[in-house]
Amino acid sequence: MITRRLAIGGLLAALAGNARAAAPAFRPLQSGSFDGLVAARRNQPFLLVLWSITCGPCRDEFALLREMRKRYPQLPLVLISTDDLSDEAMAAKALQDFAMAGEENWLFADDAQKLRYEIDPGWYGELPRAYFYAASHSREGISGALARERIEAWIRAEKIG
Repeated sequence: MITRRLAIGGLLAALAGNARAAAPAFRPLQSGSFDGLVAARRNQPFLLVLWSITCGPCRDEFALLREMRKRYPQLPLVLISTDDLSDEAMAAKALQDFAMAGEENWLFADDAQKLRYEIDPGWYGELPRAYFYAASHSREGISGALARERIEAWIRAEKIG
């Protein structure tokens, strides 16, 4: 009985260690770094999703994104948390809880108003917010929850996967 408890305890400890290992590494989004984020994907389509720990619909959207990732493993996805560095631990936990820790994750690390303007001068911070970038780097911004049909239409148009 004691051996069995020790084995179960060891298994739980190993799982906890793996959960910690899966913690997302946020890249700091600072003034000027958004242009680099986009430039690094030159001639490549990608889906940019902005979210926050205080945005319920954003977190609900993670279920759809997780499903899309399973169905389309080549889906180029970039997540940006609009929370600041003081909320990094909570943002990391949210990503882990919703199995999004393995994506490319960024976190606002500068003045939010300035970063929002750099991302899109016409965006005033409403969430959820997403941008569908074409390979040509033309983009379409969408406020509100993403729809599966819209994501799939973009995947087909960009010939992803």
